[in-house]
Amino acid sequence: MVSSGGKRAGYFEMAEVMTQEEFLQDLEAFLREWHNDEPTVWVHTSGSTGTPKPLQVEKVRMMASARLTCSFLGLKEGDSALLCMPLQYIAGKMVVVRSLVAGLKLIPVAPSGHPLKDLKEAPTFAAMIPMQVFNTLQVPEERDILMNIKHLIIGGGA
Repeated sequence: MVSSGGKRAGYFEMAEVMTQEEFLQDLEAFLREWHNDEPTVWVHTSGSTGTPKPLQVEKVRMMASARLTCSFLGLKEGDSALLCMPLQYIAGKMVVVRSLVAGLKLIPVAPSGHPLKDLKEAPTFAAMIPMQVFNTLQVPEERDILMNIKHLIIGGGA
């Protein structure tokens, strides 16, 4: 994805304008795609090593990856997972898949630079990009929630 200025656009140059309602519609669309009869889904890479690339990924491989991650982190049914990444990227889709395979309570928050701003308690698991973590650390209330997330994956940044 390229911004009008010719530089590579990141996750949130596109997603900042997304409303919670639009994000929930994207989530519903992904869930429909996930539960259809096709063996693959389309994803975009994060772009952390170059321009984001579209690719088809097998659902069984996504589930296997999700099971391994959940097992490694000790995530179990009833734990919560924050979804604050755009759903066209692999990172966002994998949060959903982890929630499905492990029975996690999904907390969908429209992607933004401050994904914790409206949360009252920390999720058990979250995946964020460096910019989200940096912004969150600047706000004491958000920082307190961040520090109580049991498992945080930080990635997708250059």
